[in-house]
Amino acid sequence: MLIEKKYQYGDVTLNYADDNGSNPPLLLTHGLTDRWQYFLPIIPNLSERWRVYALDFRGHGESSRSPPYTYANHIADVIAFLENVVREETVLFSSSLGGMVSLMVAAKRPDLVKALVFIDANIKVEGIHEVMVNYYSYWSGWRKIAAHQKPFEAMLKQVQEMPVNVPGQVKKTYGEGLGIVSLMNKTNYLRHLDPEVLADWELGGVDPEAFRRVTSGYDETLIKQIKCPVLLIQANAKKGAILRDDEVEYARRLIPRCYHVYIEEYDHNTGLYDWNPGRLLQVTNVFLETLR
Repeated sequence: MLIEKKYQYGDVTLNYADDNGSNPPLLLTHGLTDRWQYFLPIIPNLSERWRVYALDFRGHGESSRSPPYTYANHIADVIAFLENVVREETVLFSSSLGGMVSLMVAAKRPDLVKALVFIDANIKVEGIHEVMVNYYSYWSGWRKIAAHQKPFEAMLKQVQEMPVNVPGQVKKTYGEGLGIVSLMNKTNYLRHLDPEVLADWELGGVDPEAFRRVTSGYDETLIKQIKCPVLLIQANAKKGAILRDDEVEYARRLIPRCYHVYIEEYDHNTGLYDWNPGRLLQVTNVFLETLR
């Protein structure tokens, strides 16, 4: 049974779910704008073999509104959580923003990390900048929706009709091509988001200082210090995935035990927004069993 708990350190309160099992620990960390419930489609399966912890980053879900929302702070939060809550070597299972944070945790504190499942995130800082520029309409639109809380149905309509403009993509609104399940999930996440999480993401494509603030604490060269096995899961760029081929090759050169799987049918959210995680579970469970 999942139980939500709170971990307090300094002026930050981190909300997390814990299945209270007796298996080896596995920590789930989500992407920008999401919350721990992003992983609900896979938690029951993972809990059969692992003690699952699922964390809300600061500013997300039920964690405290504690800016600044930088990589440095998210990295420090995860390290503190591992040291003081989990307190043993842990598998990190991380998507998007969570993936980049976990990559740095594995590099800076290899003693805390048993393995890393890294799902469709950037690896190079230049990739973050590219995403800030290309997805400006997302950061701006989501920030406005999160800032003006309305009844769920009204927010759902806003999310569905939110104008978007991404180079190389033809869709004009966020809802195009997405089912109602995905749209309801995104709406729920935005209902529990501090809009200031997106302030520097909205500005970072054109404002070097905003970009520096967001990315402080992230250093791609440190990944050569990672000692644990890493599984890179790459989704389809034509469907909005962001992990680039050159980043995959960069990681494979620097990380000794690095495995790569490309899943063509998935977009950036790898089946988790629409509760279609079959291939994700197939790939990750095979990898996780090599750790037992």
